[in-house]
Parts: sequence; structure tokens; C-alpha cells
Amino acid sequence: MNTFPTDNFSDAERLIFEAAATARRLTREDLQQIIEYVTKAGFDPDAGEKAGGRLAGMYWQGHTLRGGDRLPPAEVHYLRHVVRNREWPDDTTLEEYIQSIQEVILNPDAYIFTSYYEDREWQLGFIAPSGSWRGDAGGDWILVEYRLSTGHWVTAYQFSGEYDRVARVSKRSNVVWLRR
Repeated sequence: MNTFPTDNFSDAERLIFEAAATARRLTREDLQQIIEYVTKAGFDPDAGEKAGGRLAGMYWQGHTLRGGDRLPPAEVHYLRHVVRNREWPDDTTLEEYIQSIQEVILNPDAYIFTSYYEDREWQLGFIAPSGSWRGDAGGDWILVEYRLSTGHWVTAYQFSGEYDRVARVSKRSNVVWLRR
């Protein structure tokens, strides 16, 4: 299991790692510190992510996307989940997509869990009802995931069914619920 040095971690990141890797019980104050930190993390603005085949042919910012085009992760996830998949209402802007993610993280009733993803990455997940953010092809819930090794959100999408089924997928191990 990935055990990387925590020397360069912020206090919030250290708390996430300890909760995930050692099942340390967090106080309400600890959890609030993590929530505030992750809310501000955003998608990595310096990373480039391939548009991929799912977005190829889509018109975005003045040109038609090709699968190999690299875009900021926020745009890739927005185009994938909001525009193409219609999980959010059709008129949702990129800024509103980001706002919806922050609302999930800040939701006092959101379920929060840590997991070890694909046997290589510690992640922190937030699950809350989609509510008014549910689009025509959306789901009952929004899942937002933050990756500890990058210090940024890695995805936000909608799904239906039992809220905790996303924590039971085969790609996850060592699931620890911090709030449910």
C-alpha cells in the first residue's frame, strides 16, 4: 500500500492521510478543516487531460475537439458530465459546475469517505443528493473525489442507486467512512 512521506503535507492533508491509512478517528474540527481545504482545492489548473474519444467532435471554445486535444481537467469533466452526458441541467455553465462541486463538499449532510483507489492512490470522496443540479440524464447523487497525491479534485459526476455503492466498487479498497 502506498505510504508516502507526509512531510510536505498541509495539516488538512495529513489528517486525510491519517484517517485513510490508519483509520484515525477525526474530530468535528478536524473534519471541518479538511472540508474547507478540499473545497478550495479545485481541479488541477496546471494539468492537461486528453479530451479522449468521448469528447472528440464536440465544439468547444471556437474549435472542434479531437481525442488527443489536451484541456484543463475542469473543462474535460464539465464537457463529459454536463454537456455530453447531460448529468447537470442543460444550461449549467463551467462556473456553475464548479459551484455545484463546492456545494457537495460543503453540504453538512454529505457522506464522506476515504479509499485506496486502484491500489495506488489515497482519495477522499464526498456524496450528496444532486437536488436541483440533476439534469435530464443525471442521477440521485453527486460524487466528488479529491486525490491526496495531487492535492486536487479528480472527478465529479452523478449516479443513482444506493449512495454507498460507489465505495464498494472493485477499484477501491480500505474504505473508511468519515461521515454517513
